[in-house]
Amino acid sequence: MLAKFIIPSLVGAALFLTPIEYQGKYTVVLGIWAETIRASLGSTMAYVTTAIFATSAILSLVFSVGPTHWAKTFPKLYSLFNTGSVWLALRVLGGIFSVMTLLQFGPDWVTSKETGVTAFVDVAGIIFCLIGIGCLCLPLLTDYGILEFVGTLLRRVFQRIFGLPGRATIDALASWVGSSSIAVLVTIRQYETGYYTMREASVIATNFSVVSVPFVVLIAQVAGIAQHFFLLYGAMVFIGVLCAIITPRLPPLSSVLDEFYEPAGKQIKEEVEHGHTALRWAFDRGIERAAQAPGLLEMLRRGVSSLIDLFFTMMPAAMTIEFLTLAVYYHTEILQVLTAPLVPILNLLQIPESAAAAPGVMVGLLDQFVPAIIAGGIDNPKTSFVLAGLSVTQLIFFAESAILILRSNIPLGLFQLVTIFCLRTVIALPLLALIAHAFL
Repeated sequence: MLAKFIIPSLVGAALFLTPIEYQGKYTVVLGIWAETIRASLGSTMAYVTTAIFATSAILSLVFSVGPTHWAKTFPKLYSLFNTGSVWLALRVLGGIFSVMTLLQFGPDWVTSKETGVTAFVDVAGIIFCLIGIGCLCLPLLTDYGILEFVGTLLRRVFQRIFGLPGRATIDALASWVGSSSIAVLVTIRQYETGYYTMREASVIATNFSVVSVPFVVLIAQVAGIAQHFFLLYGAMVFIGVLCAIITPRLPPLSSVLDEFYEPAGKQIKEEVEHGHTALRWAFDRGIERAAQAPGLLEMLRRGVSSLIDLFFTMMPAAMTIEFLTLAVYYHTEILQVLTAPLVPILNLLQIPESAAAAPGVMVGLLDQFVPAIIAGGIDNPKTSFVLAGLSVTQLIFFAESAILILRSNIPLGLFQLVTIFCLRTVIALPLLALIAHAFL
C-alpha cells in the first residue's frame, strides 16, 4: 500500500507541479505534452476542434428541443446535451461560427485571424490538449494521497493565513506552475468528494486558481513588457495573496455556508492525532487515501467521462464567449462606450492613455487574454503593465474558469462571480498603478 501511495503521487507531482525548462521557457510536463500534441496535429487541429463544436451544437439541439422520449432512449446523451436556452444558444453559435471559420466562409468579423481563428482554433486547440491530458492524469494528484500528505503538514500555515485546509496548497501549486483550469478542476473534485466545504471550495476556486508561470511569460510578451516579467510576476503574487486574505471576509464569499457537499459528507482528516508526529500522521493519511483510490482502468474511465463532458458541453460555450469578446473589441466601439465611466478613475490613478486602456479593465471578465492584447497596442509601458497585471490577477473569466465553476456543484452563481471579479479589480487596479509608477 505504501507503493500505491508513493508511486502515483510522485508521478502526479512530476506531471503537474514540477517546473522544467523546455525550449527556453519554464513549464511542466503536462504543458509539454499538450504543446507536443498540438504541434503534431498542425493544421488538423482546426478540423478536430470544429468537429467537436459542430457535434456539440447538433446534439444539444437534438436533446434540448427534440422529442422528450429520447431521454429514455438515450439517457446518457440526454444528461450530457440537454441544457437551458442560454447554454444552448452558446453551443449552437459556437458550432456555426467554428464551421464558418474552418471554411473561411462569411464576414471578416467571424473568420479573421483575430477572432474566429484565435478562439476556435488556436486557443481552443491548446486548451483541448491541456484539459484532455489533465482529466486523464488528474486522479494521480487527487486520489492517491499526496493532497492528504501535504495538507496535513501545511494545515496550520494555511489555516492561520487564509482559514483554509492545508491541502489547498496543492491547488495553488497546480495553477502557479501548471494551469488555472487544472487548479479549478482539482478544487471541484475535492469539494465533490468531501474534502472542502462550500466556503472553502468557493474561496479556493476564486482566489487560488491563479495563472501559470508560462502564461505570465506569454502575457508579458503579448503586452510588450517582457523585460518586466519579474516585476509583473511579483505583483501578481503580492496582489493574489492580498485578495485571498480580503475577499473571503467580504460578501459574497463571507456568506457561503461552511458545510460539506451533502452526497459526499466530510472526508478530510488533517488534524494530527495525539501521540503522532505531523510527518507520521501525514504519511498515515496519505496511505489511507491511497487504499481507497481506483485502479488504473477505473481512473481512465472517470477521466474519459470528465473529458467528454468538458469537451462537448463546457468548451463550446467558453470559446463562443471568447470569440464574441474578440469580435466586439475588434469590430465595434461597444466596449469603449461601456467603459467610458472608467476613464476618470484611470486619470485619477495617472494611468496614461486612459481611454484606450478602459476596455481592458473590465473585458477580463469575459476572457483574460484580451486585456493583454489591448495592452500590446498601447505604447506606454505603465499602462501596458497595469492591463497585463489585471489579466493575471482578476482570475474570474467566463471563457474558462467561471464556466467550470458554474458547471460544478460549487454554490457560486453568475452574480456572485461578477461581484468577486469586481472586488478583485478594485483591489488590484490601484496597487498595479502604484507599482507601475514606482518601478517603471
